[in-house]
Amino acid sequence: APFATTINSDLFNRSIRVLCNANVSEGFNPRKDVTLPEFNIMGYSLPNPVHTPTPLSSKTILAFFAGGNHGAIRDILLQHWKGKDSQVQVYEYLPKGKNYTQLLLSSRYCLCPSGYEVASPRIIEAMYTGCVPVTINDYYVLPFSDVLDWSQFSVRIPVSRIPDIKNILSAVPESTYLKLQANVFRVQQHFVINRPAKRFDVIN
Repeated sequence: APFATTINSDLFNRSIRVLCNANVSEGFNPRKDVTLPEFNIMGYSLPNPVHTPTPLSSKTILAFFAGGNHGAIRDILLQHWKGKDSQVQVYEYLPKGKNYTQLLLSSRYCLCPSGYEVASPRIIEAMYTGCVPVTINDYYVLPFSDVLDWSQFSVRIPVSRIPDIKNILSAVPESTYLKLQANVFRVQQHFVINRPAKRFDVIN
């Protein structure tokens, strides 16, 4: 879709494009275009968010990521952190016996690096499980950032600071983390798909 609209320059310049892959290096214009969150919908069922926070005592992992090595950013992340630290658990392939959702629920922060495209459904997966998203990307305009202050419910780590992930997240005061987590639950309603759409949900 991002490339298809570039063929007709009049369409490209005058339309409001609604894109998951909101990449400013590929012509996404935040002054007129709209970022749509990327969802991973399994089968025909819509995902449902967790509405009750996991007790802090159960969040035994500082940061978690599991995903394929595609794209330069993930390559850097896996090189620095794959299998290196029990508190920053980074997997290319989740080992047998590990439960992806349970790891999300057991983590304070969920790492959301870009792959081949800037957008990632991991941001939504993190928010649905009450895990504070950590966005790691270049050129990505986060969904609804014209009306939502992402600094209040997520952490952004520049690609150049990937080696410092543990130090950065460990330095966040617990009181600040709890505010971030509480705000994740506050904004969940804006990242939910309903059929039909409901007031304040992702489509509305």
